[in-house]
Order: sequence, then C-alpha cells, then structure tokens
Amino acid sequence: MTKPIPHQKDDIFHSVIMTEEESWSQGYSEGLEISRKKAFEEGHSLGTTKGAEIGQEIGFYSGYAAQILHLCVQDNLKPRVLKVCEAILQLADQFIEIDPTNELLTDNMAKIKSKFKQLTSLLGVQTEYVTMLGNDKRLSSF
Repeated sequence: MTKPIPHQKDDIFHSVIMTEEESWSQGYSEGLEISRKKAFEEGHSLGTTKGAEIGQEIGFYSGYAAQILHLCVQDNLKPRVLKVCEAILQLADQFIEIDPTNELLTDNMAKIKSKFKQLTSLLGVQTEYVTMLGNDKRLSSF
C-alpha cells in the first residue's frame, strides 16, 4: 500500500510541531553539554585545591620529620624519635601511591597525624598543623 499524500494544511502544523520539538531537543543537548563542562571544571578545580591542601599538610609532616631526623644524627637523640620520624617519612612516601578513591588514603593520613603527635610528645614540644580561617593559609603552631 502506498502512503496517502498529506494535505498542505497538515504539513504546516507538522512543521510547527517539529520546530518546537527540534528546539527542545537542541536546547536539551546544548544544556547537557554545558553542564558537563561546568561539572568537569568545578570538579577539577575542587580536586586541585583539596589535593594541594593535603599535599601541603603531608609535606609539613614529612619535612618536620626529616628535619628532626637530621637533628637526631647530629644531637644523638632518642632511638624512639628516630623510629617515629622514619615511620612518618615511610607513610608519606606511601601516600603518593594511594588511589584518591581508596579508603586507605584517610587511614594513612590518620596514621601520619598520630605519628606526628607521638613525635611532638617524645620531643616535648607543642607543634601542630593548623589552618587559619579567613585567608586559608596553613601554618605550624608552636
């Protein structure tokens, strides 16, 4: 069977209906693409910021431990201090290899913080890594 030829009246309404549907489809596609780009940019920015913050904190702990380790050799400090410093440095090195989505990341961070508290306790100093509110700078507090 052959299709009936649509009347000219039907063609006018059909093009009006299709124009609306095509506009809706085009708007949806463009909006979806824009939202994907925006979400990627926001995610990248947030990931970079948080990664830098974590890196600064890990760098503080490992740098502090490395400096104390250097002083241990010069001043012949307690062997326990030496072991804790080495543990902090080892945990900091392992931190780089952990996948950011892995739960080991937070566990490793907690271990580093606890080892750092142990180190400051052994040294008899009150040092901690704090964040200044407002201008988002990281400082060590003595």
